[in-house]
Amino acid sequence: MMKEHRKVAITNARTINKMRCIVGLIICSIVVMLTIIALVLNIINFFNESTPEAGLGTLRMFTTISNIIAALAAAICIPFQIDGLRRNKYKLPKWIVEVMYIGSVGSLLTMTIALALIGPTTGFAYAMFGNSNVFMHTLNPIFVFMLFTIAVSDGRIRFSHSFIAIIPTFIYSLMYFILAFVTHIWRDHYHLADYMPWPVAFISIMAAAYLLSLLLRLLHNLTNKHVTRGIEKYYKESNDYKFDRIGDAIAHLAEVESKFYHEGDDIYVPVDIVKLLSERYHAEELALDIQYDIYLESYLKNIHKK
Repeated sequence: MMKEHRKVAITNARTINKMRCIVGLIICSIVVMLTIIALVLNIINFFNESTPEAGLGTLRMFTTISNIIAALAAAICIPFQIDGLRRNKYKLPKWIVEVMYIGSVGSLLTMTIALALIGPTTGFAYAMFGNSNVFMHTLNPIFVFMLFTIAVSDGRIRFSHSFIAIIPTFIYSLMYFILAFVTHIWRDHYHLADYMPWPVAFISIMAAAYLLSLLLRLLHNLTNKHVTRGIEKYYKESNDYKFDRIGDAIAHLAEVESKFYHEGDDIYVPVDIVKLLSERYHAEELALDIQYDIYLESYLKNIHKK
């Protein structure tokens, strides 16, 4: 009974990545669509708000800027998710994950500010659901949060990068306080002066942004750890790779991978997976270079290139 249970518990690594591709593609598309809708409605002044932040003035709002960054990151993810479905594997470049990290922190900060500062002044219903706020203060932050902590979970984010995620917030906050409180070119559209002196507000906002960056980093890394363990468990324990010899397991891996070959694709050896199989078969005595050659030979044979 125990053995049967363990068989069921092992999920195919390709199934894991396929679900991440599908979920990521859906949420990325939603984020891009919501951002475009909100941006267009604000720029054409659909809501007819006679404020300096109406029309093109919306581009001075941190809400707009942070949502645009998150939407750009989501848009860049889409081709990789489509390609992941085509090739039945999913891998995002590290720099895209970092950009999504920055966008996620900014987007979630807008929701926090709306709840903590704008809501008490204008009313929570308006702050969260009024006009384009429903897109940029509520829906987008929620979807971006889900995207970064669930689907965009490639690679662990180091602690030092938690500071990088708040750089745009720091730049905008510094610019805001200079333009709104020193030169008075902007009005205090976030109503910060209603609550505290601006230096205190600046420190409070940066502290909130950093706490959010730590929270998002933690959740992202937990998902990454869970996904990585699931993939490792599949290759180390699944009966799909239960053979008498390591060479047969690697040849089978190459056969499976070759099914997703498209003319013109680059051919590469999945070094991380070969190492997992090597550990499973305790094949330390067989040099990894030889194992890589076995994979490549089998792969070329299966795509009729040898």
